[in-house]
Amino acid sequence: MFSILKPLLFNLDPEAAHDLAIKSLKFNILPGKLFEVEDEKMLNIKVIGNTFSNPIGLAAGFDKSAEVYNSLLKLGFGFVEVGTVTPLKQLGNPKPRVFRLEEDSALINRLGFNNDGIDIIKKRIKSLKKTGILGINIGPNKTTKDQKNDFSLGLKNFFDLANYITIIISSPNTKGLRYFHNQ
Repeated sequence: MFSILKPLLFNLDPEAAHDLAIKSLKFNILPGKLFEVEDEKMLNIKVIGNTFSNPIGLAAGFDKSAEVYNSLLKLGFGFVEVGTVTPLKQLGNPKPRVFRLEEDSALINRLGFNNDGIDIIKKRIKSLKKTGILGINIGPNKTTKDQKNDFSLGLKNFFDLANYITIIISSPNTKGLRYFHNQ
């Protein structure tokens, strides 16, 4: 299916293509059986007290504001990690901020933690009910004065909603964040 859509998507700006993918997945119209595999149970793994349907997951960065994680789980991912979620809504870096490297089959992502913020995302996750393993990636706002407090807010708000939480301390887009590597 991707081979059919690729020429259309690659004619779009990469960030517009990403936004189109999110909007399309919100319809959640694909039947769950479409991606079912014979003897799929053999792929189950137990990690951190959770049974993952398979070890292939989608890392944070695609579903930044937890809008389509159930649709992504239906596509066959064993887990989906949303975010990076910051305490306050954040628009991210100025555009352009996503670049295709077609010859390398890669993307450069300099989005900068754009997301809807803890309050909206927490309400969304509560209302959408997760249908599989959900990870939540948390980080500080770019202009925060207290990064440790931002991490604490993320943990307090999501500890009972996520199967696991990832604390991001390596983004080059947030000044001083790599300081935590030495802690």
